[in-house]
Amino acid sequence: MALNNLGMVSANLGRPNEDCFKKALAISPDKAAAHTNWLFYLSLSATMDASALFTEHLRYAEQFEAPLRAHWQNHEQNKNPLRHLQIGFVSGDLCSHALATFIEPLLIQLSKFVSLTLHAYANHVVDDDVSERLQGYFAHWTRVFGLNDDELAAKISADSIDILIDLSGHTAHNRLLTFARKPAPIQVSWMGYPGTTGLQAMDYYLADRFFLPQDPFKDQFTEKLVYLPANAPFMPYEAAPDVNELPALTNGYITFGSFNRLNKFSPEVVAVWAKLMLALPTSRLILAAMPESGYDTVINWFAEQGIEQERLDFYPRRNMAIYMTLHHQVDMCLDTFPYNGGTTTCHATWMGVPTLTMAGQTPASRAGASLMLLLELDDFVANNAEDFVIKGLRLAYDISALAQLRMVLRMRFEQSAKRRPELIAKRLSYAFRLMWQRWCDNLPPMTIDVTDTQISTADSEIES
Repeated sequence: MALNNLGMVSANLGRPNEDCFKKALAISPDKAAAHTNWLFYLSLSATMDASALFTEHLRYAEQFEAPLRAHWQNHEQNKNPLRHLQIGFVSGDLCSHALATFIEPLLIQLSKFVSLTLHAYANHVVDDDVSERLQGYFAHWTRVFGLNDDELAAKISADSIDILIDLSGHTAHNRLLTFARKPAPIQVSWMGYPGTTGLQAMDYYLADRFFLPQDPFKDQFTEKLVYLPANAPFMPYEAAPDVNELPALTNGYITFGSFNRLNKFSPEVVAVWAKLMLALPTSRLILAAMPESGYDTVINWFAEQGIEQERLDFYPRRNMAIYMTLHHQVDMCLDTFPYNGGTTTCHATWMGVPTLTMAGQTPASRAGASLMLLLELDDFVANNAEDFVIKGLRLAYDISALAQLRMVLRMRFEQSAKRRPELIAKRLSYAFRLMWQRWCDNLPPMTIDVTDTQISTADSEIES
């Protein structure tokens, strides 16, 4: 696994090395983790088209899931479509991780539903204060890090889980090989990874209509898409400072910002950002949440595009209070592509800083558009590199509009579906019921849209 680890380290330092992943796969083709890292790396690639990316995910399934399909068990759950449901969540990130900012507000609500019993299968190594807090929302919490995939599948089956939810996808500490054994009659992927698992055993993927519109994304998933009012709720940092006045009003120039991980950067991203900065000669760029060192590659990429290092301000990763306060220096964030920011875009929006994003043809390239479109900020969503620069210039020249938006953006976010976990939980519970009813009727999974569904209390909280 040394080559595979080297590939991940190189990518995380902004120095992608495709050969490391290819050599690792050639040496150890039976290592699922190496394939997962390869798929994550390909999702970051600006040269990977959607069809080829989907094919690579299918290849993973053919290697690791196909030999297991003949051994899938016949599930013997009681097929009463209205009965109490056992819902399982599998994740390696039920701890101090970005996932908690999305899953916790939902768990608070779901834990109140008398029609559901929540089970956690926690795959992280060490508990922390966040994991201890999350445990309180589950009726059952099982640490599964030491269980192999057969043992975990047996545990899930013994718990009679009706709907099993993967919160990792092709990211670290996933248990996709457990899902490949089909231990639950209905299996769902969500949140952790912007893309298909590639598995036939995974029945559904949760999203919203801005994140993954049916066309073209229905053809990029083995799972059927389920549409919620927002793909997930968001819990802002509770000690976030107040929104400040637009910095450009006193600076006299535009300050762009990025809070994304270094592995989302590439020469293609820098080239587009640089065109925008060259057209605004006094503009600056803050690059925050960086490693302490090792970003010389990024500096060189900017230099090759004519942007001097003096126009770039680097800030290393620090605590949340410092991280959030850095937004006081930023007028507008620039999104990475094809792998957009997710949590970073939400935090920036909460601080009154909108994000200029480029919506692409792969799931990873839609996270920015998902939030901006939800908030009716269509002018911040570009369709290609040229459009990105044009829209960026138009927005930068209208300082007055940026200043006004900054003052209302937090309130707009607060009033959106992203900040209504009770709404998302109710719709999700109803989606669970629709999935379950189809399984009880021996029907295959289908696309489900509960975005605007009117749901009665009887539908969302069926008595056990």
